[in-house]
Amino acid sequence: MPEALVSAAPPRLVPEPGDIQHGYELPCEERRVHGASVRLFTFPEGNQEPSRTVVCLPGLGASGRSFAPMRPLASDWRLWLWTPPSQTPLTHTPLQWNVDALARPEAGLPERFALVGSSFGSLIALSLALEHPERLKALVLVSPVASVQRIRRGAVALSTLVRIPKPFAYLFAPTVARIMGGRYLPAEGRAEIVREGRRLSPLEMLRRLKDILAARHLEELGRLKVPTLILHGGRDKLVPLSHARDVAARIPGARLEVLREASHLPYMSHTDAFNAFVDDFLRQHAA
Repeated sequence: MPEALVSAAPPRLVPEPGDIQHGYELPCEERRVHGASVRLFTFPEGNQEPSRTVVCLPGLGASGRSFAPMRPLASDWRLWLWTPPSQTPLTHTPLQWNVDALARPEAGLPERFALVGSSFGSLIALSLALEHPERLKALVLVSPVASVQRIRRGAVALSTLVRIPKPFAYLFAPTVARIMGGRYLPAEGRAEIVREGRRLSPLEMLRRLKDILAARHLEELGRLKVPTLILHGGRDKLVPLSHARDVAARIPGARLEVLREASHLPYMSHTDAFNAFVDDFLRQHAA
């Protein structure tokens, strides 16, 4: 797609810089795509070559800024940190809206790019790879969600939390962030997850959880032809390691790497190892 499609609007910070933890301050562009507003965080000092584009899709209640620890890779890769709308149009499920939006011209993406998806973002990434395989050079799945056959009970329990009044949801947010990040998640990362999680409405959270509960991609994975790397935390309490192994076994040629001490957010808690795996994989398949 021509670069002219990329919006020229000046980057700005959302929310105010004082609300953002050190290390997570990134320029943000708000872009109108497919009838809704998305936030795109970028590394302005990084590579700007379209052929080196890597789109990063965050987890359930996170923003693209949660991938800020990937900054060391920005000198070689054009990292676009995509943030789904805080309220997805009711005409689509959040999952299908994101898949459709990423494939549309106004998203401003090149014809082919690499994709990194974490948790709910991995479900979007898998769906895009299955619907538009010609668009992807390489696929990185972090704490992959392809089916809830073995994690349904935990997902249903989590869905009950978003039905409670908002002040109580605020109280639960730090605990959820601690479970997701594990013992090695820095305080700055935990604060980032809490802040973004509190921005999301209970209705939008519930709609995204319904997408996860409806996930049934396991039987389709055998037709994926995109080079795939799966990264999983050995201490992930939300998505079992056995599920990641099952996903890896079903995708032809997929490579699985386990970060033994990491939990659900290895790119925030075990940055050096995570970045090394991703950089090595991208150099092999997306350069």
